Formats: sequence, structure tokens, C-alpha cells
Amino acid sequence: MKQKILKALTKDVGLKILAFVFAFLLWLVVVNIDDPTQTRTFTSVVTVTNADVLKNAGKLYEIKDGVNTVSFRVTAKRSIIEKLSPSDFNAVADMKDLENEERIPVTISAKSYANSVSISSKQNYLYVELEDEITERFVINAETTGKSDTDLEVETVTCSPTVLTVTGPEEIVNSIEKVVATANITGVTGDFTESVIPKFYDKDGELVDAKELTLSVSTVGVSVHFVNTKTVDIVVKTSGTLSADLKLGSIKTDPSSVMVIGEASALNNVANITIPDSVINLSNITGSFMTTVDISSYLPEGVELTEGTSSKVTIYVLMEEEVASTAHVATNNIELRNVPEGLSATLTTEKITVNVYGTQSAIDALNASDIKGYIDCSGLSAGDGQNVVLQFENPDGITVQNTSVTVNVVEEKKEDSDESAEN
Repeated sequence: MKQKILKALTKDVGLKILAFVFAFLLWLVVVNIDDPTQTRTFTSVVTVTNADVLKNAGKLYEIKDGVNTVSFRVTAKRSIIEKLSPSDFNAVADMKDLENEERIPVTISAKSYANSVSISSKQNYLYVELEDEITERFVINAETTGKSDTDLEVETVTCSPTVLTVTGPEEIVNSIEKVVATANITGVTGDFTESVIPKFYDKDGELVDAKELTLSVSTVGVSVHFVNTKTVDIVVKTSGTLSADLKLGSIKTDPSSVMVIGEASALNNVANITIPDSVINLSNITGSFMTTVDISSYLPEGVELTEGTSSKVTIYVLMEEEVASTAHVATNNIELRNVPEGLSATLTTEKITVNVYGTQSAIDALNASDIKGYIDCSGLSAGDGQNVVLQFENPDGITVQNTSVTVNVVEEKKEDSDESAEN
């Protein structure tokens, strides 16, 4: 039986294969002639129209979760549907049709083969979130970044316009704390004006995204004006004669030099900043000491210190082989002498920093607890914040510089005599 079946299957194999191929070709012809319908799903980007309806009402919209596409089913003849792509369809959401302030019906239409395709009747929606729109005005802060390669110092930085009008979502606009227009001065050799895009910062100094903001101007003109600079040394002159038992070691300043600004003609005449001999009189010196002076009055005409440079200069006058240091003296090491009767005096701080001088070995061996001082309170009256001179008893090999401190003086409480007697 099996042999008969096998023989029937293998008999005339060529004719049978030819018949199969012919049948397939016949089916292919029939299919192409009949052109059956097919259904496919397309996804298109939604276009929003009439958005000005919201803007006129003082509102803005944002697409919820950033999803601005819809999917839909299209039915058409196979010969047509194979030619279609998402770009052959329009997906439109008209803001006039906004429902419940949260969704807009999407109308889908075919741009190609409109009469030959059928679009699913299922209603699609574009979901939005509404926000209030506000307008605020901000003063623009003009700044610079970078460093000029020449001896120039920024004198003024201005911008035009000086005020920027910002319109946008209430939450974003209200988060703006500062508007900054920054010009880069790296490599600049003279005055210039640059157009820059303003940036917005919140109260934490973080950059605010401005993509949803509408600005009165897109760029700001920042103008930078420079002045010439020069670094000059500080020179200290002295008067008088040092005592015979003392030997002057050095006179130093901190800082030793400062940067000044001015016109080139004025700077060319400045060799140094001189502290006059009236400040340091060697005849009055009993040992190493330190003092602070304001050099602003010693600057030549037409010259100023650069912005941010302190006019206070510390002068160190050191005897031979002596160095300067500081020590922290506890207030319980300070005696308040000659306090007027009926009053009590207290220091306003627990520790006082003082300048000490001596050889390096003496400074290294110094213990702050060994420093004793006193204040003469005679002549003081009741009141807070009174300045008095704190004087010291110098430890061996150490000079402690007297300093000014603040004390509070109050009247002592007196008990009523009758009440005391009764008690």
C-alpha cells in the first residue's frame, strides 16, 4: 500500500511542480485584479490652530506630558494603502473646541487619496494644561566675564536697554530673581560694545529656562569702558631717631604693593605710594609694633585704587632679629582697675587678639596664658560700647602691643534700705 502511494507521489514530478507554479501565478493574478482592502494604523503629529483664543484670554497652554501625536486606523485598497505614510494625513486640534479646559478634539483628514481611504471614526483628543500668562519688567544687570590681557581695568559696564519686559507663564516669570547681560572681555584691548542674549536666574542662582518667555528685545547691547592700571610699591618714610638701646630691623607693609587706575599720563608719573614721615616717628618707639593707616589720602592726583582694593595698609616696624605674630588672650587674664564706685565694668568679648613681637624662639615658646593685661577704668561713666586702652605686662623677651577694646559699664543694683532691714 505504501509503495503505491509513494509511486503515485513521485510519478510525473516535473508536471506536478509545473502545475504548482502555474497555480501560484494564477492566484497572484487574481489577487492583483481583485485588489482587496486592508487596514493599517498611522501616527501623526497634531497641529494646534487658533491658539490666540487662549492668549487673548490671558492664558497659555502646554501639551500634557509632551505627547502631541495621535494614532488612527485607515482602511483602503491594498494598492493605495501601501503608498500612504503619516505625512499624507492632517491631524488638527482647534483651540476653539477646547473641552473642560483640558482636551481638544483632533480632526484627522487625508491629504492624498481622500476619496479612496476610510479613517476610523474613533474620536482622538490632544490633552493640554492651561497656565495664566503675566508680564513683568526687570532691570538688566550688566556684567563682565573673563580677564583682559592688557593693563586695563573695567571702570564701567552699562547696557541698553536697561529694562526688559518679559511675558510668559506665571510660574516661570515669578521665579525670575535676576536678569543678567554678560560681556566677555577676554583678549579685549579697549572699549567695546557687544550684543548679548540676556539670561535669567532664580533666587538660588540657578538658570531659568527662557524658551517659553516672550521678551521685549532678544538681545541687549553691553558697553564696557576701561581705564589703565599700574602696580606700585608702598614706601614708608620715617622721622626722628631711634633710641640707642634699640636696633631697627625692618619696616614692612602688608600689602607691599597696590594696583591703581587712572589716565596713562597720570600713571606715568607715579613711581610708588609714599606714607609720609609723620606717621612713623622713631623717637617715640620703645620696641617692635604694628599700626594701620589709610593710604587713600596719599594717592597722587588723578590716581585711584582699583575697585575692591582696600585702602588700609598695615605697617610692621620690627627691631633687629624680631618677628611679628599674634596671640589670643582670654578676658580672665585682664584686670579691670580703678572702676568708679557704684559701677561695674565688663569686656564685650571672651578673647582678644593682640600683636606680639620677639625673637622666633621666644615667639615659639610663648604661651598665651602668660600674657597679663589691665585696663584703667577711672573716669568711665555708665554706658555700653566704651573704648578703652588695654595695656600689657610684657613676658620675658616678648613685647605685647597695647590695643583698644570695648567695655560696657553699668550701675550696680542697690537694695532698698527699708526692705533690707525688714529682711
